Amino acid sequence: MRKKRILIILIIVLIVAAIIGFSTCRKKSTQVPSTDSTETNTYTVKYGNIEARTEITGEVQPKTIVSQKSRVSGKVVKFYVDENDTVNMGDIIADIEPDYNQANTLFNTKAALQRAELSLEQARKDFTDKSRLKEMEYISEEEYDKAADALQEAEIMYAQASRQYDMIRDLDVPGTVIHMYATTSGTVIERNVNEGEMVSSSLNTYGEGTVIMQIADLNHMIVSSNINEVDIVKFKVGQTGSIKLDALPYEEFEGRIDKISPKAVTINSAKVFPVEISINARGDKVMPGMTAEISILGDSRENVLIIPIGAVFADDKNQDIVYLKDSSGASSAEKKESTMPPTALVSLGANDFQMVEVISGLKENDIILLTEPENATKMPLF
Repeated sequence: MRKKRILIILIIVLIVAAIIGFSTCRKKSTQVPSTDSTETNTYTVKYGNIEARTEITGEVQPKTIVSQKSRVSGKVVKFYVDENDTVNMGDIIADIEPDYNQANTLFNTKAALQRAELSLEQARKDFTDKSRLKEMEYISEEEYDKAADALQEAEIMYAQASRQYDMIRDLDVPGTVIHMYATTSGTVIERNVNEGEMVSSSLNTYGEGTVIMQIADLNHMIVSSNINEVDIVKFKVGQTGSIKLDALPYEEFEGRIDKISPKAVTINSAKVFPVEISINARGDKVMPGMTAEISILGDSRENVLIIPIGAVFADDKNQDIVYLKDSSGASSAEKKESTMPPTALVSLGANDFQMVEVISGLKENDIILLTEPENATKMPLF
């Protein structure tokens, strides 16, 4: 009986102890810390560097690509070079057998030259007559000018017709094989037709002619990119940057903006500006079509006052401001009931999307708030 009584007393003691412990823990958990935690929410203004970079993507291309077209229409009977072969200007690259239409082309070209020659003779005679009449003051200055313009136009038309005839007058009738020569030096990067296929002349009047192959200079490569119209103001010719290729992830190349198109083009319903960026790499390592990631160095500053970009806000006049730390020594509870902390109007410069340059409005060792006070209603500027 005594043991049972002792057991009951022990159980009661344990229950009371548990209740007291729970109450104590609850009180501790509901207490407000007395220390001011705002120190972790501030930033001390200091000097630093700003390195603004803009990331874009592009594609590696040869700086120069020349399309090879035949002067005659006909059948390709033989190729002397293939893709990846190196050629020099003047090398034979293919043989073309002219088709039966080539004779007709030669006839039409010769006829066009004869018509141009007759027009030129008539224009010269008319100009001579008008010159004599002008000296005698029988015609106006306007009539004389018209005759002079007609003569100039006739000379241009004759020169064009003569050039076209000279280009094909050495061609014979069907059965004769015509050599096709490389018009530039470089590497054959693409061959578009096979032996036995028909090609059209680059001199015909109904089309631009068949591109038989493309020759490129792989010793001078560029990265071609398209910059959205909203970002184009960030770029200018001469800016440098780094280039990484998906195919060579552990290598970095140097780049420089060489050309920015003065006119936008529309791609996928977006207005973009084509840009050419040089790359210090040769074609034996970097190949056309490789995807490139370019980091262009923009406005950079050294040893300037900087602050976090997220600490900049806009006032009711849309001016850039920062909130200064309250140095009155008031407690946390008093600060909550006090008015807004002081602000400083700031003028900003370059930024790297994390830090921003402060041109005026703050000085070194000023302390600013990183977040907006609870009783403020303005939104961050950035």
